[in-house]
Formats: sequence, structure tokens, C-alpha cells
Amino acid sequence: MASTPQEIEQACDSCRFRKLKCTKELPACSKCVQHGWECVYSPKAVRSPLTRSHLSRVEERVRKLEAILGEIIPNVDIEALLSKSSNRRGRVLSNAGSNSGVSEGGQTVPGQSRERHPKLPAEEAPDEADGFDWVEEELVGNDLSDGMAALSINPQNTGYFGVASSSVLLRALRIDPDVYSPPRTTELAGVPFDSAPVPKYITDTLVDAYFTYYHHEYPFIHEATFRAQYLGVAPRPREDVWELLLNAVLALGAWCINSENSTADLTFYQNARSRLTSSILETGSLPLVQALTLLSNYVQKRNKPNTGWNYLGLALRMAIGLGLHREFPGWNSSPLKQEMRRRSWWGLFIFDAGAAVTFGRPIDLPEWGAVDTKLVQNVNDEDLTADTLVVPRDRDEMTMYSGLIEQTKLTLKMNPIYNRLISKPSPTANEVLEMNKQIDNFAEALPSYMRDLGRDDGYMFTRFRLQWRYRNLQIIMFRPFILQRVLSEGGKPVPSLNSPEEKVCRRLCLRAAHETIISVRDFVHTCPQRTSIAVWYAVYFLFQACLIPLVCACSEPDSEHASRWMDDVEQTKAVLQELSAKNNLALRFLDVIQRLCVQYLQYNDDSNAPSGRHTPVPKSEWMTDIYSLFFNDIVQAPEDFNFDQPLDRFEFNYS
Repeated sequence: MASTPQEIEQACDSCRFRKLKCTKELPACSKCVQHGWECVYSPKAVRSPLTRSHLSRVEERVRKLEAILGEIIPNVDIEALLSKSSNRRGRVLSNAGSNSGVSEGGQTVPGQSRERHPKLPAEEAPDEADGFDWVEEELVGNDLSDGMAALSINPQNTGYFGVASSSVLLRALRIDPDVYSPPRTTELAGVPFDSAPVPKYITDTLVDAYFTYYHHEYPFIHEATFRAQYLGVAPRPREDVWELLLNAVLALGAWCINSENSTADLTFYQNARSRLTSSILETGSLPLVQALTLLSNYVQKRNKPNTGWNYLGLALRMAIGLGLHREFPGWNSSPLKQEMRRRSWWGLFIFDAGAAVTFGRPIDLPEWGAVDTKLVQNVNDEDLTADTLVVPRDRDEMTMYSGLIEQTKLTLKMNPIYNRLISKPSPTANEVLEMNKQIDNFAEALPSYMRDLGRDDGYMFTRFRLQWRYRNLQIIMFRPFILQRVLSEGGKPVPSLNSPEEKVCRRLCLRAAHETIISVRDFVHTCPQRTSIAVWYAVYFLFQACLIPLVCACSEPDSEHASRWMDDVEQTKAVLQELSAKNNLALRFLDVIQRLCVQYLQYNDDSNAPSGRHTPVPKSEWMTDIYSLFFNDIVQAPEDFNFDQPLDRFEFNYS
């Protein structure tokens, strides 16, 4: 008789490696039987509990041991000692012991003891060196990651997410990672998708949906050329490349017109994935670059961030190998074909940089000096066709390509700024303010047709999204100074905390967050018919912005500005609730915000939220964790930290 799941502690090795739901049966689970895998149930590894109480006990024990060591050998630098090999460590201890200030009676000589402040790691890492390993094989996504890198709180087996991602801040706020894992669609996990040919009337609809909703925002492929190839009236790329590109288009089209709970798009993604064989990866072509670029964005929307990251890397290397980053003016090639290369290059360029910022990873795109590809032209499709012989002039009005052009300009300014922000040592307030001048100059130089947010010409979301994007960059730039402020120690500032420049940085961060929240709210209220892609970006930028006033309110609930911060939080919650019908992450973000309010503010206006008396987490604990993520060489916060007395009662104004 097969064992019941209760008799087996954990999933078999094969299911755990692939993040599959295991039936825990003997002699083999159903997945291993189905795929012919070896079914081995390894004993459950016994690890230290990841709880605050256990960590506190360990920290207390370490403090006592260090105190004892300090009494025995007061002149030894413990940090330097730990960095040495065991042999050198023994020699140092021997020398230090002979010259220590310990008397024969074992008493430390007065004045010889050395005060030491333990330093915390800069970023949270998994338990093991291979802990960043990840598996995203399942069509329905996995339990650990989300496409916005916001709720990937547990660093184990999710890949590396750096300080620019919101998941790092949530880790420091001590969110329970088990609570916020993406919900499993268990009924889909083992369902084989139908690989039979889809009726043409359905694919016709999905191609139309792609060009109506997705291509309208990201015009990377030429519509007339693709449609002619789709109808069979124009030469197609080699068959496997064409099938990959077609299924990428169909998957995005299905995602745009269906809810996230639909599986229609997954069928086409499975078809596309099956085409990614070794033979196709040993080729290079413009359609293949386009297919990989589109697939990267699709799988990110389907909560496979690392898979999308890999697709982008492959597309980028292939694009450079095809010379898409260079202009070749002597080519005997039509203006349309050259423009198609530019659209593909700059589309890949902004996607790769955007993913790096979302995930908190370095941007490794070539710098401007190594790229001389011209920007995309601001023209309508009828201005540039296969029959065009003379390059048309740019239009001084909104076109489908205006958003791509302006986002490219922003990305070119953003890349060196962002890479400096995630480097160490961290930039000073003066450095960041100089960087911000470039962003302000970009915003001021936008054409009038890109600044008119209220104009309903079919490009409203394009304008709003660009605004959210550069304000999000400002939030990332100035966020460390907000976090530095809330770490003030009983009225005594952290070094340089109260400088005029740092006050300006804090005001600008809060202003950018506030304006983003208001902008997303206005967009949602102005556009009742919202597309899936618009909702996805609205949710992402809204949650990033909301974390700023939320952290301020958690750190200074008695501040005179707390009501304004909480007003921003409440507006965010209302918008997320409205968007949750089309985006599952919106509902989970809403739950995160509510739980944080309960956890740190004992503030609960949600009958569905956790009930009962909650003891707020001491700010000396969670704020020390936050600080260690953004600053270098920071000592641990003392237990008597006082966050309730503002250093400057006006420094949190939006204006």
C-alpha cells in the first residue's frame, strides 16, 4: 500500500528541484512515474529557525562571547582577527595576549577595554552559496517569484534582487515570505496543454489583439510586414524562427485580452518554448531577436522574472552580433529595413535596462559611445513603407513611436545614473542632486504632445507611463536619504543627516512618491477601459511609490505629517482595490500594505485583515536592517532608538 503524504516529510528530490507539487507516494510519486524520473526522498535538512526570537538569542550569545574575549584580550580587533587564516589568527592572539591589559588576577586594566559595534551585511543572501539558483520551468509560474520583483521576499532559490527592487525593502520590514508567495493555480499544474493547431479565426483575433493593445505601446516589429507573412503573401523567416515569433505574438495577444486566470496564452508560450532548440540558438537574425525580446516581456508578466532576464541576455548578445547597435550609412538597403533594425534595437535596449532596474541588477548595456544607432523616427506607418525610397521627415505630433523615442532618451540618461546608485560607496546627496538635474532637464524638454496627460487620443497611457518611469527613478535615487532620516538616534543625527542637501533629497523623494500616487489615481479614474498592460505598469509603479510614505508613517506615526502620509497610503489602497480585478498582484500588494499597517502602526481598517492585538516590531530592529541595505559601514541601532522626535519638522513637506 502506498504511503500517504502525511508519512513523508517533504517532496521528493526531483519535485523539489523543479518546484513541482509532489504526491509523496511510495515507491514513487506520480510526477516521477509520469516522467520516468528517479524518485528519492532525502531527509529533511535541519536548519536553524528563521525567527526573530532565535536570532535574538544568537545575537545575545555572540555579544557575551565577544565581551568575554574583550576582557581576556582587550586590544584585539575582532573584525581583523576574523578575516585572518587560522594560523595567523593564532599568532595574533598570542601576541595580543602577551601585551593585553589583563592583570594577573584576571581583571582588565581600566581604560583598556575597546567599544565595538557589530556591522550588518549589506544585502540578505541565501543560506548556501548556490542559494540563488532558481527553476522556473512550470508554465503557470512558480511559488517563489513575481514579475515585479516585489514579493520575492525569500532570497532562497529566487535569483538575486538588489537594492533597487522593492522586495529588498519588504525583507527588511520583516514580512513573512510564506504569507506573500504567489498563489498556486494547482488545478493547472499537471494539466497538459493542447498542442493541436488553433483555428485560424482565433489566431486572427489574437494577432489583431497584439497590434491593438501591445504593439500600440511597444512597436518593435513592422505590422504590415508581419501581417503579410502571417497571410503567406510575403516571404517568412525560416520555419522554426517564424513559429517562435508567431507564438510570442499570439501569447501576448491572448494575455492582453484575457484575465490573468486564463490559460489561453500559456498554450502559445508552450508552443514557442518548444521551438527553442539547440539548432535555433545556433542562428542569428532580426526576427529571432524580436521573438526573444517579446518572449522576455511576456514571461515577466507571467511571473518568470529570471527566465525573462535570460531571454533578454540572449537577445542582446544576438543583436550586437547582428550589428543592430551600429549605423551603416553606405548600405544599399531600404529606409524601412534600416528603421526596422533601429526599432528592434531600441526596444530591446529599453526592456533590458528596465528589467535591470526592476530587479535591482546592474545594467550591462553598451554605453552611448559604443552605440551610434539613430533613434527611431517619429512617423506614422503610412509615412514609411516598403516602397519608400526617401527617408521621411519626423512629425511634430504624437505617433505610435513617440513613446519609444522618449523612453529611449530617458534610458540613455538613466543607465549611468542607475549604475552609480547601486555602486559602493553610495553617492552623496550632492551627487544625487546633480543626477536629478538630468532627469529634470529631460522632463522639461519633453515635446508638448508628450506632456498633455489629459489628451484622449489613444496615447494617454503612453504619456502617463513615461511620467511614472522617471519619477520612479527619482524615488530610487532619493530613497536612501528617507531611510537615513528615519534612523535618527534620539535627536542626534547620523553624520551629515541634517545638511541642507539631504533635506532637499528627502523632500524630493516624498514629492516624487506623492505625485506618482496621484498620477496613477488620475489615470485609473480617467481611463475606465484599462488594458492588461496598462494595469500591470500602474500596479508596479504605484506600489513602489507607496512604500515611501508607508515607511515614513511606520517610523514616525506621531509626526505632524503622518496624516498626509497615511492619506497617500489610503489612496494607494483604493486604487489597488480597483485594479485587482485585472491583476492578481494588486490584491497581494494591498494585503502587504494592510499587514504592514497592522504590524507597525496597529492601524486596521480592513475587516479581512489579521485581527487581535499586535505588538509593534521595535524600530531598532527593522530600521537597522533597512539601513544596512542602503549604506556602507553602518553600526547596529541601539535598543533605545527614538524615532518619534523629528529633527526638522518641515523636512518632509512635498513642496
